[in-house]
Amino acid sequence: MNARAPVGYVVEIDDGEITLNLLDRHRGQLASHSQGVSPVTEVGSLLGIDAGSRLLVMRVRGMSFAEPREVHRRTRVGSSDEQEPLRHLKGFVVGYLTRSARVTHFSNDSLATPSLGAEVFPLTNDEQGAIAGDSTEFVVPVQLGRDVRADRSVTVGLSSLISKHVAVLGASGHGKSSFNAAVLQQLVGLPNAHVVIFDMNGEYEQALAPHIPQGRLRSTTFGGPDGYQIPYFALGRQGLQRLLLPSEKTQKPALTFAVEALNRVVEFPGLQGVGLVGDRAPRLFDDCRGGNATLAEQAIELLRSRQAQISAIWPGMSALASLVADSYSISPSRDGPKRDAFSYGNVAPLISRIRRLVEDERFREVVNVASARSTLPGALDWANESRALVEDIFGTRQSPWTVHIINLRLVAQDLMPLVLGSLLELYASELFRRGQGASPETLLVLEEAHHYLRSVGTGDDAKENALAYERLAKEGRKFGLALWVSTQRPSEVSPTVLSQCGTWACFRLTTEQDLNAVANATEWADRRDVRRIAGLAKRHAILFGSGITMPTLLHTRTASPPPRSEDPVFEEWARLED
Repeated sequence: MNARAPVGYVVEIDDGEITLNLLDRHRGQLASHSQGVSPVTEVGSLLGIDAGSRLLVMRVRGMSFAEPREVHRRTRVGSSDEQEPLRHLKGFVVGYLTRSARVTHFSNDSLATPSLGAEVFPLTNDEQGAIAGDSTEFVVPVQLGRDVRADRSVTVGLSSLISKHVAVLGASGHGKSSFNAAVLQQLVGLPNAHVVIFDMNGEYEQALAPHIPQGRLRSTTFGGPDGYQIPYFALGRQGLQRLLLPSEKTQKPALTFAVEALNRVVEFPGLQGVGLVGDRAPRLFDDCRGGNATLAEQAIELLRSRQAQISAIWPGMSALASLVADSYSISPSRDGPKRDAFSYGNVAPLISRIRRLVEDERFREVVNVASARSTLPGALDWANESRALVEDIFGTRQSPWTVHIINLRLVAQDLMPLVLGSLLELYASELFRRGQGASPETLLVLEEAHHYLRSVGTGDDAKENALAYERLAKEGRKFGLALWVSTQRPSEVSPTVLSQCGTWACFRLTTEQDLNAVANATEWADRRDVRRIAGLAKRHAILFGSGITMPTLLHTRTASPPPRSEDPVFEEWARLED
């Protein structure tokens, strides 16, 4: 401390909040030291408090005069420096610095407190660097941008950044996509990277392709005339339940039976029903019609006992409706089995949802609802189909690609919670089935996550329908999964998902609902930091979380080349045609 002069001393400690008196001789906003100058009287600046073998680091939270009503009081003889009240700085300890073998180390510790009268000093550049983190210590350093106050690069280690999930939040047009791309450009070229990106607007391929080794990029477009289609039967029990949202007590058991029996029925085109292998006419229907209930009951019993023969081809998705209807509505009567209208009414909403999706042209562009042969060897098995779909989309250790960009710009917005929710449900089920260490360490980038990381339905049904991605957020890291959740509406994203994020980059947010969602979901920033988010400039973000030593005002790194998310250039209206 001998190389620098103190700027103040501790006068009060109240429940963790520390009050300093600035010395009369210090009148400026900067304090000098052997390595230059550092900010002192600025909210968010850092100061060092002498604590013997340690230097406590205090973050300035506020400033005031000791007697604010006396400021600039006019007298007949004018004002003087002696009449100006003492200046106070208020703040809290965020950690401490120690020095060994000429190396300065920073440790987080919000419980440490100084002694009354302890002297306060400006921090040197070396000490600021130790707090920000020494990039030479990281196996894989990731540059995020520049600290606005300290004017130094902010670099973190790859594991500390993404191992506990990342949330990137901000209104449209403030640099969120460019920041995402700038960070990903540093990761996708790693030889053993494994990154899957849900690209909502088709903007990331041009930014990432130049940084990915030749032949290691896979790009898939969902929807459209020539786009990728998900075979509906490959969604399996987990995915179809998320897609069709059955009620827990009545519809879910019927849908479970339908999925289990799906590989043992055949379609009869034009007759709106299904039968067993070898039948010449359908036995099962979705409209609760009268007659032939005995044949239907016999078919259901054969399906339940798994005595029916396995088909050679998957039926169309409409077969689910027939299986759901007759498996639940047939009941005994004096005259034999009959289709009961009251029981049918319990599953009628589920049947309507199946019909509606099958008839929806936009849905059929993304999900193949027609009958199809399996591309897998052996008998039809939806569990094998589901595993093959997960491996195709999310990859395995043997996948030839390291980066898979899934272009979702052609998927209808109202279908995203259903289709992508089903895909994530299926992925979660397969990830947990494999167990720890069986899947590649994967970074799953969920762009514009508010479109699909949200509950669908109301009440208890909404809670049930949110379980898949919430389980991914809560337990996925144990199975090698890191989430990168990017959204402009955090208030519309599951609070459980946000609360599991360890590192946060918050660009400008202005609505009260979004700011409250941030404040309620994270333990890493107090409400003072959250309130400042509403006033951030473009390409500026407040960075905080477990991967960062303390909240940092960041001028974010710019992607090169940028993603296709630029603002429109309306000045072109004035350009004369050649």
